[in-house]
Amino acid sequence: MAFSTTHLTVEELKSEFRNYKLRAINSELNFKLIDEFNSETSELLDFVCNTFPNDIVSGSFALHLLNLVARKNNDLDIIIPDRNRYDKYLIGNYDDEFSTPNRLGFREIKYKKNIFSKEKTYEVDFFENKEASYLTFDYKGHKLKIHNPLEIMQFKLDIVLNPKVPLRTSRKHNEDLTKIFGQSIWQLALKGSFDI
Repeated sequence: MAFSTTHLTVEELKSEFRNYKLRAINSELNFKLIDEFNSETSELLDFVCNTFPNDIVSGSFALHLLNLVARKNNDLDIIIPDRNRYDKYLIGNYDDEFSTPNRLGFREIKYKKNIFSKEKTYEVDFFENKEASYLTFDYKGHKLKIHNPLEIMQFKLDIVLNPKVPLRTSRKHNEDLTKIFGQSIWQLALKGSFDI
């Protein structure tokens, strides 16, 4: 089956995810950080390392760091162990609530790297850590924790499968998964981008 659209059917997603997990179990997948960071990615990583040094980066930004998706992130997803870290979280119009029960809400966090840099405000979406697994990578002397991409993909698949989630949101997550699964060796071979 060649991917002729930007969205797979539900059955295709389930099948591809099963195959992807099997490849991971068989150690056929090697997740690694992207080779080069553009300035926006570097700034966001510096923010994470300096503001959330012991927390886990999740969501689309984590998938971007592992070179699995390449879309612009609207916010940053962070998994924290202490739900009471902040006295208040904003809920907003988040429409994945049916599939992400560990979501605490978001906060706008101001950050200034040093006295010479301009202050920036980041929207950070917080999730309570309910035994999330993660990978670790060295980044500028920091141990960067990135949520296990298989768990992120499972969340995305759950969102796509949930009929309560609005179509716009479901399509966004479907598109991410379709992109990831389209990088499979056999898919690349069908496109003529890889020789088997």
